[in-house]
Amino acid sequence: MGLTTAFRAFFKALFNRQFSKKVDELLKEMKALPPGPPPATAAQLLAALQKEGRLLDFLSESLEGFPDAQVGGVARGVHTGCAKVLQQYLVLDPVLPEKDGDKVEVPVGFSPAEIRLVGKVQGDPPFQGTLRHHGWKLTSARLPELKTLDILVPAEVEL
Repeated sequence: MGLTTAFRAFFKALFNRQFSKKVDELLKEMKALPPGPPPATAAQLLAALQKEGRLLDFLSESLEGFPDAQVGGVARGVHTGCAKVLQQYLVLDPVLPEKDGDKVEVPVGFSPAEIRLVGKVQGDPPFQGTLRHHGWKLTSARLPELKTLDILVPAEVEL
């Protein structure tokens, strides 16, 4: 919120009882909201994935001309390092607890941000269907701090 808006809201709430009550209601609603996962920046995540798994190096390199066995060997190291980052810094949970392939019911009032309907969608919920992917949600994140937001990993110079 901008400073000007804050001052305007303060003085309006100070002198207008009805507005003040609305602000109180809004603040109570905000307090009642469940806390979400802590904010994490893309830079922090990229830095951790690069440091542990060399993900940016891998994705920036052209794989043309390399034999599959060599690409597979490099990918194994990238996979190991990136999986370590996920386990160390992020808590991920499935959106739906059922296993892929299980029959599920999509209830009335479902969140399209949480459940994407695919296939032939007709009518209104509840829907019955087969779970194709359980989805992922970020429960918490505690990423390492960066010294600067633009340098993900410093250059290394061996002397």
